[in-house]
Amino acid sequence: MNAWPSRLLSLAATHAVVLRRAIRLGTFLLPLASGAVAGAGTIPVAHIQWMTRIGAPIYNPPRVSGGVIYLDTAQAQGANVFAVQNGHILWRFATRGAIEMPVTLGGSQVFVASDIGGTHFMRALSQRTGRLVWNYQRGQPAECMCSHIIHYAHRLLFAQTDGHGLYAFYPRGNLPTHRLWAFAGDGAKLTPPVVANQMVLVGSGDHCLYALARHTGKVVWKQATGYAFVAQPAIWRNIIIVGNRGGTVHAYAVNTGTPLWSFSTNGPIDTAAVPYGNLVFVAAGKGDRGVYALSAHTGKQIWYAPMADYTDYAPAVVDTTLIVASRDGDALGINPVNGKVRWSTKLGGVPFSPPVVMGHAVVLKVGDHRLVSLSARTGSIQWAYHTRAVITTPVVESGAAGAGLMPSMPAMPGMKMPEQPRRLTSVYIGTSSGKLLALD
Repeated sequence: MNAWPSRLLSLAATHAVVLRRAIRLGTFLLPLASGAVAGAGTIPVAHIQWMTRIGAPIYNPPRVSGGVIYLDTAQAQGANVFAVQNGHILWRFATRGAIEMPVTLGGSQVFVASDIGGTHFMRALSQRTGRLVWNYQRGQPAECMCSHIIHYAHRLLFAQTDGHGLYAFYPRGNLPTHRLWAFAGDGAKLTPPVVANQMVLVGSGDHCLYALARHTGKVVWKQATGYAFVAQPAIWRNIIIVGNRGGTVHAYAVNTGTPLWSFSTNGPIDTAAVPYGNLVFVAAGKGDRGVYALSAHTGKQIWYAPMADYTDYAPAVVDTTLIVASRDGDALGINPVNGKVRWSTKLGGVPFSPPVVMGHAVVLKVGDHRLVSLSARTGSIQWAYHTRAVITTPVVESGAAGAGLMPSMPAMPGMKMPEQPRRLTSVYIGTSSGKLLALD
């Protein structure tokens, strides 16, 4: 009986030596999965290009443009907005209030929404200096302007108050001290909007899809479908394509709202359709658990790829491979032409982010504490990063492949083989311990 403590100590010492050796060799001891992942049971650790201590928790994903990272922090005495380049802090802006949603970039400005008590602020800061360019202030009613997303599209800035109202600003110089227009529908929750052909298109929980005049916010047309919309609409040429919670994909003419086609699945559609050439990919939710390829022209089903579980995020196309990660922890690489599965990789946990394109790979957040990079060609795990802190959704630079934080922001190619955006090899994350990291 007395031999057991010494055996346990010996075993612990052996594991400590193995772990130290793995760290020196640049490998990460993760439980390797089946499928495309093979080898000796070790995975390379992500290379840290640089790391900056911000000094306060980072919960919202950063934004990146021109090699500069913009982020906000969570602090009891008021959040700050930072600009960081190559690990060096360029400027800091104190909001003196709470920031609940990520900052947004547009033109040469950084847009941030914050609250101080019952007063809600929308501010524009200079990307170069952090100087306050304009400030929009709102008191009553008490909806929080930062409680839902803000984003910039086609020179318009959109803010949504707790998801039930859409506000549009024209952010030029110091002019937008008042909003351009507001739209509330019947008060139901709205999807993120998309802009096309001078129209602002938005789905609603009231079962309707609305087209609003870009400059006035007036309803140009609306279509009722019988089920609520959650996913952001997608645009393919002059067609709007969007699925609803009833499991039906609808296509309408952008300018007139004329119904063009519809296609029914067996589960709710909570993620955006992804146009690719003359196809559109749709991931159906619980009850269906599959990915459909439809003709963007007619809505005809081209192929269907079943999954073991449904996905919370829209798929991504990388190097002519469609990549989707499901809730059971499987990542699939699918031939976008015929729907055949090229590879399957077990992530070792539930994906907490959409596939983010980085070079010829995708990066996914797995659980709260880990990043994994997969080869788009083979599905093999290229590297992993693990920390005890909670990490943000990974991001790459705006305008690069995979840029953007929401799965509902698909590319909109208009040719048979879409051009690939320029590719970057750095991915950025913030942590709840107040660190900002650039990894590759």
